[in-house]
Amino acid sequence: MSFERLRGFLVKERMEVERIPKSSPQIIVGIDSETVKGLKDLKIVNVKKLSQQDPKTLSQLMGIKKSLLEKWIYAAKILVAVSEGNFKDRKKIVFAGLDNAGKTAIIHTLTKCEPTAKNQILTETGPTEGARREEAALFGWMQAELHDLGGKEQHRTKYLEGDREIFGQTDLLIFVIDLQDYERYNEALGYLESILGIYNKAGEAPYTTVFLHKSDAEGFVSQEVGERIDQLKRDIVKLFRKHHINRYHIDNTSIFRSDKLFLSFSSALRKGINIVPVIEEILKDYGELLGSTHLMLFDNRALLIADYSSDGKEVFTTATMGMICLRENLAKNYHLNISTLTLELGPNEIIVCKPLEWEDKVFYIASVLPTTEKSNVLNLLGEELQPWIRNLGVI
Repeated sequence: MSFERLRGFLVKERMEVERIPKSSPQIIVGIDSETVKGLKDLKIVNVKKLSQQDPKTLSQLMGIKKSLLEKWIYAAKILVAVSEGNFKDRKKIVFAGLDNAGKTAIIHTLTKCEPTAKNQILTETGPTEGARREEAALFGWMQAELHDLGGKEQHRTKYLEGDREIFGQTDLLIFVIDLQDYERYNEALGYLESILGIYNKAGEAPYTTVFLHKSDAEGFVSQEVGERIDQLKRDIVKLFRKHHINRYHIDNTSIFRSDKLFLSFSSALRKGINIVPVIEEILKDYGELLGSTHLMLFDNRALLIADYSSDGKEVFTTATMGMICLRENLAKNYHLNISTLTLELGPNEIIVCKPLEWEDKVFYIASVLPTTEKSNVLNLLGEELQPWIRNLGVI
C-alpha cells in the first residue's frame, strides 16, 4: 500500500506502512509528547488503539478540545484502514425511480455537463432499458459506481426479485420522482417503499435523498399543485418513519437549474463520508482566522466537498461554481493557467478562488474575504486538507 497517500498525516518522511497501526500515536501530525503521555495513562498506546476511541468520551477524560481529538482519531482510522488494506475503494450510488422520472438526464448533467450552464439537455433522453452502470471519479480520488435503474414496470419487478444483487452494499440511494406526473405519485411511493423494505431486511441503511424532479415548468406552481406536492412530501416522510430510517433528505431539483442540482447531489454525497465534518471543522478554524464568512472546498467539476458558512448565503457558493467553470473552460479551450480568481460582489465581500493541483487532480479553495491581504493563507489550508481529500472514501 502506498505511503504517499498517508504522508500528510505523519511526522515521518518515510516508514513501513505495515508498522503504522502498532506505532505510537506521536507519529500523527499534531500529537505531542505530553498528549502521548496522557493517552498512555488511558492505555491508548498505539495508532490502532487511538482509532477505536470515541472523541466525546476521550475529550472528557483528557480535557482536550473534542474537534481536535476527532481530527486525530479520524486520521488514525484512515491510517489503520489503509495500512491493513481494510477499506472500500469505491462508492456505490443507485439512482432509482419510475420510467421518465429524469434519472438518466440527471446523471448526464452531473457527469458530462457544466454546473452553471442553462438548458443543457434540450430533449428528454429515452427510457433506460434495464440497469446501466457508469464509473466516475467524484471529489477527486473517490471512485464511484453510478447505477442507473430503468424504471419500466418489468425492470422494477426484476430488480425487486433480485434485491441483493441490485441494491446490496449501496452507499447512497437517490430516488427520483417526477413532480409533474402527479397521477403516478402513489406508484412511485410504492416502489420507494419496496426498496426501503429491501434495505431494512438486509440490515443496510444507505443515506437516501429523494429528488422531487422537474419542478421547473412554466405555470406549474399553483395552489392545487402546491397542495399535492406538500402531501407527497408528508407521504415520503411517513415511509421513512415506518421503516425507522432517519438518514434521508428531500430536495427539489431540475436539470435546467443545474447549479442547484449539483449542490443537491454534493450534499447527498457528503452525507455518506464520515470525515467531511472533520474537514468542515478545519475550514471553520481557518475561516475564523481569516475573518471569512464563507470557506469552501470544491473538486474540478464544481462539486462542493465541504464548506463553512457563518450566514448561510447560497449566492457565494453559486458564484464560486461559476468561477471554477470559467477557469476550467479557459484552461481546456485556451490553455490558460490562471492561478487565482477574484470576484468583488460588494463592500467587504470579495470571493478569492484558488486552484490546488495535487498529483493529477485539481481542487479549488474559495473564501469570501473583506480584502485579499490574507489570501495566501489559503495555500496553507490546502496543504492541511490534502491528506484528508486524498482519503475521502476510506472510512
